[in-house]
Amino acid sequence: MIEIKTQHLTKIFEQGNETVNALNDINLEIEEGDIYGVIGMSGAGKSTLVRCLNLLEKPTEGEVYIEGQNLLTLSEDELLKKRRNIGMIFQHFNLLQQKNALENVCFPLYLEGVSKQEAHKKARGLLERVGIADKEKSYPSQLSGGQQQRVAIARALATDPKILLCDEATSALDPQTTASILRLLKGINADLGITIVIITHAMSVIKEICNKVAIVEDGYIVENGEVQEIFANPKTKAAKKLILNELPDEDVAEIKISGVSANVGQ
Repeated sequence: MIEIKTQHLTKIFEQGNETVNALNDINLEIEEGDIYGVIGMSGAGKSTLVRCLNLLEKPTEGEVYIEGQNLLTLSEDELLKKRRNIGMIFQHFNLLQQKNALENVCFPLYLEGVSKQEAHKKARGLLERVGIADKEKSYPSQLSGGQQQRVAIARALATDPKILLCDEATSALDPQTTASILRLLKGINADLGITIVIITHAMSVIKEICNKVAIVEDGYIVENGEVQEIFANPKTKAAKKLILNELPDEDVAEIKISGVSANVGQ
């Protein structure tokens, strides 16, 4: 089933006397249960794209469908209700600095009118799921980057979303911590069936966790499809550059042995 769909999605920003076409005619389909990567260099438009999926950024033109429902036709109250099905995590965690880990996870539950007792019970279960049950009384300043991101993931799961949007969720983390967060997200996808969209500039992240990928350049999707196919047979210069820049030497050697080196290197 198609869970997320965009049609002719366009986003234009006016910056002084300058017009910036951040997104141009984006047509995308993401199926239920996918771990879908969106990758591009800085300024390519990928973060604008993910923020349009829950209308944190309102498109200039086009449509965004979640579970077949066009978000742009919803009232403000209807949109707020729909957003409860769409969790989001960010590069810099966006935690409440004056609240401990438990209260950060409880925050979206309080907004829904859940009692403190029930919110604490659910939040503790989520902190256990993400592997930091022992940190519930710790404040963000007392946590490592990886621990803060785990709190953010637990908070995003608090409303039982069907979709999880991850905007550069591992960019501020070291490689070892990144790997552990990716394993956590992969487990959440497998255990809960949550569709995950990952925005990243690192092809290594795409290879590790995603089954499908869209490559964004200058506001356009220039290539998309199955991750294995994109890695084995990149068709665009953007894909080839990302793969060669990000792959370890042994993987580049493997690509060359497989006979596609000429295609990758062009």
